[in-house]
Amino acid sequence: MSDLPLVSLKVYVKDLGVEEIIGFNAYNEQSQKAIAEMLRNAQDKSAFYKAIKYNKPFIFKLNGVTIDVFNDQAILRTPCGFPIVLENLTDEVIEILELNREETVYIKAKAEKVVAGKKKYLRATDVQFIIGTVDLDRAKELLKEYKAYELLALGFGYKPTPESYGLLIPRLLPVFKPQNIPMHVISFTPPNTGKSTYANLLERVWPAYFYTETPSLAQLVGDARYNSYGVAYYYRTLIFDEFDKLGSLERQKLEELWRVLQTGMEQGVWKRGVSSKGEISYRNTVSLLFFGNVTDEDILNYTSQSLTTNHKERLETLIREKYRLATKQFMDRITYAEYLVNTPTTDEILNTRDGEVVYLDPKVTRGLLKLIDQKCFEDFKKVEAKKAGRKAHQKNTFFTVLYHLGLELDLEIFEELYEGSKTFLDYFTSSKKQEVRQKEQKKPKIEEPDIKVEEWDMSKVIT
Repeated sequence: MSDLPLVSLKVYVKDLGVEEIIGFNAYNEQSQKAIAEMLRNAQDKSAFYKAIKYNKPFIFKLNGVTIDVFNDQAILRTPCGFPIVLENLTDEVIEILELNREETVYIKAKAEKVVAGKKKYLRATDVQFIIGTVDLDRAKELLKEYKAYELLALGFGYKPTPESYGLLIPRLLPVFKPQNIPMHVISFTPPNTGKSTYANLLERVWPAYFYTETPSLAQLVGDARYNSYGVAYYYRTLIFDEFDKLGSLERQKLEELWRVLQTGMEQGVWKRGVSSKGEISYRNTVSLLFFGNVTDEDILNYTSQSLTTNHKERLETLIREKYRLATKQFMDRITYAEYLVNTPTTDEILNTRDGEVVYLDPKVTRGLLKLIDQKCFEDFKKVEAKKAGRKAHQKNTFFTVLYHLGLELDLEIFEELYEGSKTFLDYFTSSKKQEVRQKEQKKPKIEEPDIKVEEWDMSKVIT
């Protein structure tokens, strides 16, 4: 069997996330300190001010661009809120900006103050566009010996165990869009089950955006006052963390967000008007992943009121009763739902060795995601061949993704997963699945190979 290209890392800077260390190839103390400083320069307003004053670089993820066609300029939004202006646009730069929907693009730059009459702005200098490298050839080789979900588990730092696969599969589903049909998933689990870690890593290997809290409509859809589009325009997958905290929004904003979400989920149309300021409207089929935490209060006060053990019905009851929202249309748009009270923790599912997490080389992980996405589009499966409509589309999309991830399901289990009476954690840890696994002794299995440290190369730089 082929050796698996695995990498491990050590954290030297406490404020730097694992996903940032991996994404920027920062394996030693010096490089981690440099990356941490450049990220902080883009995220913190005072640090950004000092970076401008002392001509220091900053790094940020490309989240939105406004093009000034008359002045050949692009206005880029930094995380701390200050826009920087990229002047003298070239065809090469435009092509990179257009890649933002299909690739994870970071910008490293400096900026200087410009005062021209009454016009004041920050001009971007020393601009570099950084795009993650993809190793399709190695990904193809490994897919001949391993199932796709086994490899992707390693890509996100999970152990090759049934429990890890049971938590991972739902998180992978919204990555893919067979025949451009989005797949929406809602997953409520206890805290400390790796939801945020997965979402942060996905941002580094896929055009995904992770909201750590419920977003405003200006962030999600756009702002007509500035004629700027939100993240629903620029990405393929959006992840909403702490969806259980919907109640923190003002009632009017919550109901408006609810309406916009359902239209976007169903039709791929993201639209909002801002009184006399105009309207933002565009089409982009985005898959949504809603993460929430299972709490003791919810178990006692809401889900326990439901006599059903069906996961879709339990979540519908929770959202309807707790937040007083119309849930039927929302849940109809959800392909898969799970409300898990007892799950393995992050420490139990992470693939640690000698106190460090081991990952599949991210170049290969990106290659795997691209290959599976391509297969899902080109080889669309129809388990509901004689029907049409939302439910048939959902089932066919669901089955197609599972098939190309390497799951061989009989129709009875597939229906249980879709309807909400069974979860993937149930499926992978059930005694029936264990018996099937014992009969597959001759099939390739993930072994414990020696670790080969290979760099995460994000060095395709255009100056």
